[in-house]
Amino acid sequence: MNRMKRWTMSVTSWVDGVLAQVENHEAAVSAAIGRVRQSTARARVQLKRVERDQQSLRDRLAQEERAVEVWRRRAKSTEDEAVALECLRRFKTSERRVQLLRQRLAEHERAHKDLSEGIRTLNARLSELSERKNLMRTRQSRAEAAHGMASTTGPIGDLEEVFDRWETRVGEIEIASECAEPFDAFEAELEAVDET
Repeated sequence: MNRMKRWTMSVTSWVDGVLAQVENHEAAVSAAIGRVRQSTARARVQLKRVERDQQSLRDRLAQEERAVEVWRRRAKSTEDEAVALECLRRFKTSERRVQLLRQRLAEHERAHKDLSEGIRTLNARLSELSERKNLMRTRQSRAEAAHGMASTTGPIGDLEEVFDRWETRVGEIEIASECAEPFDAFEAELEAVDET
């Protein structure tokens, strides 16, 4: 059993090593950035929903506060005791609703604040991840270029050999042209006229 474990561990480590060499780091980072963007978008949608709920609560609270004043005024202005008592009961009910709505509105405001802070944090994280991705992409390009230039067996080494052969050929042509007499087109033209 011990040998089987060692063999399994060695195969697993070998597979992990191969995967590390094959892994597309840029794609993995892009996928993570995509997930953060998606989370941020969902949070923004939720924030809009909370804002709509807050506005609805504020409207209901204002309406209920007006109802409290209306029931108070009616209770004071009526002379019928039964009507005044009913107005007072409705006044108390409206006051309780006002208290509940204020509590719910306070909870929504806390949730709104927390959600806004979370979105700011997500945006900051998204910016940081994008900057790091761009930096790593730049570093990788620079490193690959430096590696290509340092490698003598790579394409740059072959290119240096081509330049050497080209320079040798141009040098040979220059030497051959120095040995030959220079060609004078004007003289050649006059010689052709003389011959005719």
